[in-house]
Amino acid sequence: LLLSKIMNACKMRRIKLLTATVAAVVAYDSESPVLCDADMNLFCPPSTSCCPTFKSKTEAEVIVGYSCLMSWSTRYPQGPCCPHFEEDDDTTSSTSWGGGTGCAAGYECASSSPDYIPSFLRQQSEQFDGSGRRNSHTVTENYCRIDPTAQPVDNQGRPINNEYETMPRYRACESFTRDSVDLYGLPIPFSASSKGTKNDLNEQYVGQLAYYSNMGQLTADDRVNSDITTAIVGVHGSGRDAGTYLCALTAVVADISKDQIFPTKNQRRPLPKDVLVVAPWFMAPEDNAPSSSSFPYIQWDDQYPIPHTFRYGAESKPDVKHNRTISSFAAMDVLLEHLCDRKHFPNLSRVVLVGHSAGGQFVQRWALSSSSWCFGGGQFASRWAKTDLPHVRVVVANPRSFAYLDNRRYFISEQAAGAVDYGMSPAENDGTLTPFDKYQLRPPSASEEDGCKEFNRYEWGLDENEKVPAPYVINNVQKLIDHGDNSDLFCRYASRDIVYLSGQRDVETLGSQICGKGREDGYQGPSRRERSERFFAALQLRGGEVEFCRRETKQVHDRHVVKNVGHDHALIFQSPEGIQAIFG
Repeated sequence: LLLSKIMNACKMRRIKLLTATVAAVVAYDSESPVLCDADMNLFCPPSTSCCPTFKSKTEAEVIVGYSCLMSWSTRYPQGPCCPHFEEDDDTTSSTSWGGGTGCAAGYECASSSPDYIPSFLRQQSEQFDGSGRRNSHTVTENYCRIDPTAQPVDNQGRPINNEYETMPRYRACESFTRDSVDLYGLPIPFSASSKGTKNDLNEQYVGQLAYYSNMGQLTADDRVNSDITTAIVGVHGSGRDAGTYLCALTAVVADISKDQIFPTKNQRRPLPKDVLVVAPWFMAPEDNAPSSSSFPYIQWDDQYPIPHTFRYGAESKPDVKHNRTISSFAAMDVLLEHLCDRKHFPNLSRVVLVGHSAGGQFVQRWALSSSSWCFGGGQFASRWAKTDLPHVRVVVANPRSFAYLDNRRYFISEQAAGAVDYGMSPAENDGTLTPFDKYQLRPPSASEEDGCKEFNRYEWGLDENEKVPAPYVINNVQKLIDHGDNSDLFCRYASRDIVYLSGQRDVETLGSQICGKGREDGYQGPSRRERSERFFAALQLRGGEVEFCRRETKQVHDRHVVKNVGHDHALIFQSPEGIQAIFG
């Protein structure tokens, strides 16, 4: 009877029911908000889909709202929504929202029984009980399992090969009213451009950086946002799907206010109304930027000189009127410094910049090269002499590659000849993939360097690269390198609060973007996860060599493996490890 009621309601709303799973509304494009219900004035961000919330199990014909479901990539359609009822939401607190859940394409919604609990739920229980964190960010017994009847295809019609029998559910975000899912623009002054000066008195602008926000326009009426205590900036990947990052992170914010998922027992619990989420959109010419009544939206080339140029701090396409350009990293500095401005955010205590995939590359290279006063110190150290700056944390999730600080990489030692035996599938191993006892961190030999002359050129290292021009990076990095000694640069980078996240299942062997087959993008490692652990290990060795950094701890930064998650920004952010990285 319940399924019959849901089916009738879904037919009324043009939503199809698949067994015990509600299919998402998928009539959307990648650049426009998705209409869920015109009468309710409810929309979802671009590249997401609408999931209905029903009144109750006894009133399944009544839809009372919607949540928004994302997928792991713009190349893939959203999967099914899981049935969600208003009575299931946490109604004991007006500051929290229950929301819905969903699965990836090719999976169906499932719940565990006493006779069967998926391994990842057992692992979460074993890992987090008794350590100050709860079992999971989702209801423990709910998960996704592969649908044996499904034949999912991507947005180009190619079959999707789902490798895992089970996976966690996506946490859908609350739907938005039409005016709250608008695209906004942050004006970027000429003074921030590579050709600009800090003394530019004309206050002319290169253009504006596009962004989405859960709290409207940042610069509206020069208002003061006194309630905001935490700001999260989510940097998209190569799909440039800023709307899904807004959705994934607002879902985290809704969850973080609840006891059952908060990372530590003693930490103050932030409320959703106190947390600003900003998702910048580093547009490309292919994105067909909407017209603007003020300044044009700034765009970065997505193909030349290499794909996704925003990720390494490239200069933008020149503005038509003045032929000025702006580095994507300089644009991020402007956004960060607007948040750090006490005139606008007097009570902001924490800014977290989180990026995944190409966005992870972005935030790692930006954190290495930025000289923004918001980090403290430098030219503007006295700007807020009477007011503490907010704490800045950078979360680097699943990047394909890193910008190393010197010319050393991990090579297998001569004593450890032959293939490395992992002992189990890398995706099942939640420990270290690289057997460091058989590897050595060293510069490449002459023959190895001949095989990959680009291995240490920017963006893979810090040597100048004519093929990848990045004047912002050169200007900010080279002044900290003294005749080849990068100790000052390392100390600055090591002093910054950075957390690296790697999906346990993100172990696909990647092709090489430089130097050809077998060179692993300049000897960085075979997979994203292994590249992350090698870069992190290299930081620890370098930290032991540099004694004068005056760091409080010997460990350089922090790193976590996110269990049972692959290359998926939403599941990374919404995992217990992701929540800890953002709010811990």
